[in-house]
Amino acid sequence: MLSYPKIKVMMRTSYPAAAAALLLMVAPLAGQAVQTGSNGGVTVSSADGRYLMKLGGRIQALYQYDSPDAEAARASAPLGARPVEGSRSLFRVRRGRLALSGHVVDPTWQYKVQVELVGSSLSLKDAYVNWRPVGPGVQLRVGQFKVPFGRQELTSVFKQQLVDRSVVSGAFADGWDDGVMVWGEPLGGRVEYYAGVFNGEGINRGRQQDAANEWAARLVWVPVGSVGYDFTARGARGGGGLAIGVNGRWNGGWLVEADGRPGLTGPVETCDAAGCVLDPGDDARLSTVGADLAFRWRRVAVTGEVFQRQVDPRLDGAATRESLGWYADGGAFLGDRYEAGLRYGRLDPDTAVEADRITEVAPFAVVYLSGNDLKLQADYAWVSAGEAATAVRTDRRLRVQFLLTF
Repeated sequence: MLSYPKIKVMMRTSYPAAAAALLLMVAPLAGQAVQTGSNGGVTVSSADGRYLMKLGGRIQALYQYDSPDAEAARASAPLGARPVEGSRSLFRVRRGRLALSGHVVDPTWQYKVQVELVGSSLSLKDAYVNWRPVGPGVQLRVGQFKVPFGRQELTSVFKQQLVDRSVVSGAFADGWDDGVMVWGEPLGGRVEYYAGVFNGEGINRGRQQDAANEWAARLVWVPVGSVGYDFTARGARGGGGLAIGVNGRWNGGWLVEADGRPGLTGPVETCDAAGCVLDPGDDARLSTVGADLAFRWRRVAVTGEVFQRQVDPRLDGAATRESLGWYADGGAFLGDRYEAGLRYGRLDPDTAVEADRITEVAPFAVVYLSGNDLKLQADYAWVSAGEAATAVRTDRRLRVQFLLTF
């Protein structure tokens, strides 16, 4: 693998500075007319059209019931271990977000800021500037936004058929990062391309732990109709669409699993009275590739992805590790407001280990009270995992979620 110089992209903005920047964007809109859109939100624009700002938000209220496979867990637990955790019933606000978007000076300079309000502190999601010098065919984006990898990850959680994304998508796609990207939708949207360089550290990370950036690219061909990034068949009920995509990510850094546990030891700094010592840990080259297909025809929507990741440790004697995964989501409309379907996915975190495969099977149902802006979702999942060479653990999960966009 070629070695590239480290490019560090950082966004450190104090709240007073952020408020001042916001006032500068909003000031030209003072005294202008306020409009409400058909898909929620409040839009304010200047009379000459040079400035536009839209404010909107979304709330996801979730009920979840988890029923772990107590018998399998008890059988695999060491003698004298703590009692196996039982079923859990939980109500919570899963997401509560506010988003500010629009353009300044002229429509070619676009921006978006999105924050998550759920949790112990404010969390920044999107914060970027997007420049469209010659229309949708050539665009430049800089700031914090999603790495262009994985159709399901790039699709908003508010436009999913199920309550949330597949465990397979979560294992390979990382979401937000700081970086810069060239992208576009030329030929009337028949082609999409994305190419960018990112820190490779994930969302809201103000430091670097390695000496290589993450590079990502995505290419999509839309030979028939229009698909977009909506997992439902709502937009294709009058016709059809087909999209085929390929993407890849290359990062010289430390691997961290979807559950937050490091697959390889990352850098650890220890300090005492004499000073600080940095243990560089086990560095590795990571390459992740994927392909996706999205098919929409009248009242039917089918989407699938396949992923492969290879971890090549730079540590002498450490073996190369390969991970594989795929999933398929399919749903059909029953009437104008009801959709039902099934998800099936398989994840193999390490192809060299026989007992670690994960299978996800989840039927789902959706009631669209007002499109994706107001809907009720429910799914019931069986998540099976190999706990040992002769045992398989199957956990069950019921989720019911209400979504409101305003």
